[in-house]
Amino acid sequence: MNRQLRAGPTSLERLDTAIDRLLQKHGFSRVEGDRPAFPAGLSALLLTEDPQRNLEVLDACVILPEALKPLADRISRWVAGPDFAAPLMQQYGVARAPAVVFLRDGLFVGSLNGIRDWNEYRDEVNRLLNSPVQVALVKKTIAIPVRIAAAPGACA
Repeated sequence: MNRQLRAGPTSLERLDTAIDRLLQKHGFSRVEGDRPAFPAGLSALLLTEDPQRNLEVLDACVILPEALKPLADRISRWVAGPDFAAPLMQQYGVARAPAVVFLRDGLFVGSLNGIRDWNEYRDEVNRLLNSPVQVALVKKTIAIPVRIAAAPGACA
């Protein structure tokens, strides 16, 4: 009896399967650029990355549709794959994926990072949806001064 061993799906292939499920079963739209135009009203944007770096990404693909179910058609649903998530994370000041960014009329309301207890997740989604738009989103940056050392013994 000959058995052939085949490699299982890669982490990115598993993510693509999860994103396809979001699109087909849960009515999500896929972000196809780093400057998407979101529709009027409420939007939830799931930002992902390679699940090999963070397995919570795949969990978020299952939990978010359930958390948004009570909102029915009152919120548009979006997902950004790893190819477009990084610039959007920077734009909205999100430190790590998975994260859900909430928008009202295309303007930033807030974000929810990581996976949490179900009740806490649901309550946070409701809180963010009822929060005002953030007028000025401040990007989180760290300033590191760079100095040129000309003194002897300095690294060249």
